[in-house]
Amino acid sequence: MRGLVVGRFQPLHSGHVALIRQAREQCVDLAIAIGSSTAKPSLRNPFTTTERRQMLQCVFPGVPVFEVPDLNDAPRWVPHCLAITGPVDRVYGNDDATLDLFEIAGIPVVRPGLVERESFEGKTIRALLAEDDPAWLKLVPPKVGVLLMQWDAPKRLRQLS
Repeated sequence: MRGLVVGRFQPLHSGHVALIRQAREQCVDLAIAIGSSTAKPSLRNPFTTTERRQMLQCVFPGVPVFEVPDLNDAPRWVPHCLAITGPVDRVYGNDDATLDLFEIAGIPVVRPGLVERESFEGKTIRALLAEDDPAWLKLVPPKVGVLLMQWDAPKRLRQLS
């Protein structure tokens, strides 16, 4: 069975890690799709696709990572995504809008539920980074924390806010 995890990973956090680990346990082959891969830098999307790929690959080496640009055309998005990632048997995630599109296309989805959503939420982590609050370090994998510090992410988020 080939599975696909779709996310923006802005940044990769422990909730994402739990989702990807669950998908790996259930699939022989797993791929990860970075959504909004061409989004312009903003508070919502502060990290480049290259940076998000690095975050994913340092935590999940060997798992193929694909970049999926936004189309802003919901009916065409799933075929667009699958043209990039290749066919899949199941899609994992927690974003209802994205998963609904896969369900409409007849692809089974798994919605494992959010893990500690009040903590493991990209928006919360980005806010902590912008405030230079070290609490964010407990919400991301240690290797991702190292990368975010190397990229001076707190300063970047302050500049974007």
